[in-house]
Amino acid sequence: MLLVFLMSLVALIVTPSGAQSLIDKAARDETARVRTDDADMTAAIAKARAALDGFLARADHPADNQRDFSVKVKVPLGANSEFLWLRPFVRDGDGFVGRVVNTPRYISNLKYGDRLSFERKDIADWSYKQDGRMIGNFTACVLIARAPPDQRVAFRETYGIDCDP
Repeated sequence: MLLVFLMSLVALIVTPSGAQSLIDKAARDETARVRTDDADMTAAIAKARAALDGFLARADHPADNQRDFSVKVKVPLGANSEFLWLRPFVRDGDGFVGRVVNTPRYISNLKYGDRLSFERKDIADWSYKQDGRMIGNFTACVLIARAPPDQRVAFRETYGIDCDP
């Protein structure tokens, strides 16, 4: 089984094709396919979920220097899943609703900008910006670590993500 991670500018894409940089791939909103048993990705999702309470509290009451609160949610597709970034998102009763901010590749009835309802259990990752630096986005850090060193540095500098705080 595969997990399909869709990335927007708050994430990156790692695919084995050509000499394209991570920045080029992120700008095109490409996808990364990851096996469901990928230990690094499983650990990244666990790390994001362990810190979810703090993130949600921050999103409810952000500081002046915090913005662009986003969540990555898992949308089941039979035996596989597609992950989508949502921003903004708000609480809606016991769940949440947000706007899709990347292009779904495998969900035919959903497109960029659509509203999507989800539950807390569906959240696989989260991120926000603070003073120009990206906080969270643990799943992207797994993919960044698999890229060539020069691309890792360029991506981190361009998007302000620090995977080794």
